[in-house]
Amino acid sequence: KRPVTAQYIMDTWAKKPLDFDPGTRWQYSNTGYTIAGAVVEKAAGKPLFELLHERIFTPLGMSTATEITAKTPSNVDAEGYERHALSPPRPAAIESEGWLFAAGELTMTAADLAKWDISLINESVLKPASYRAMETEVLLNNGAGTRYGLGLIVSLQGVRRVLDHSGEISGFVSENLILPDDKAAVIVLTNIEGPGAGTIAQQIARILIRKPDPTGADAEARARKILEGLAQGKIDRSQLTENCNGYFDEPTLRDYRDSLAPLGEIVSLTAAPPSLRGGMTHRSFTVKYKDRTLSINAYETPEGKYEQFLVDPS
Repeated sequence: KRPVTAQYIMDTWAKKPLDFDPGTRWQYSNTGYTIAGAVVEKAAGKPLFELLHERIFTPLGMSTATEITAKTPSNVDAEGYERHALSPPRPAAIESEGWLFAAGELTMTAADLAKWDISLINESVLKPASYRAMETEVLLNNGAGTRYGLGLIVSLQGVRRVLDHSGEISGFVSENLILPDDKAAVIVLTNIEGPGAGTIAQQIARILIRKPDPTGADAEARARKILEGLAQGKIDRSQLTENCNGYFDEPTLRDYRDSLAPLGEIVSLTAAPPSLRGGMTHRSFTVKYKDRTLSINAYETPEGKYEQFLVDPS
């Protein structure tokens, strides 16, 4: 609760023994950002926030970007809240001056943060090499990935690149998720502590990147028909490749019949988006019965025959 300086934070924590040798493991560290901010100030010869205004905020027109000190900035309308276990939300006190330096000291509107996201997608402010460094996963000495670049979590959803980072201070949580290949971003700002911002952002992102599947309904109907037949101990072998026909021998069909028939009618069967593997189309399905949920993993050849049709507990 007492004010601190970046130097105090570095003297107190950065001089402690290392948790592990550099390059052998990875952990997120706010103190690392404090050190980086201090390095930038020394190199630039001016305060970090002043430099950010000159190089980033002013060129991009981010007029609401404000530095958080010991109190909520005057341009912030929302009050931050915290919750203790399942208690009602209560007003949260802002961190004392200095604690957020370089790690979480900025506030702005979602619209202004979007301007930064657009600049990152278009690579319009920094040098190309800087963007490559930011967006490239850092590898450990043993070659294992960290899923972290320079200030960005880097990952793939299918074949799409995802760049994201969360932010959290007392009473406020943010999530900024960028889909550079789709030229899209999702920004969620909440004025209560907890996982809500990240959950909302991920759900919206899944909607954005979901590919239309014009054959999905046909695939569901076809899978349902096969599954209903299996519950009766039979299968349309014209729908299967030679390998899949070999799998569904008489003992296997009896197992399918004896285990599926007691489940009764199918309540729902839904397909996930398809993917390609080994020249075949992979589809997974979620099947709901009254008292049980199952999953189907199926592979179809280009000729439209099932190379695999496996039913498992979900």
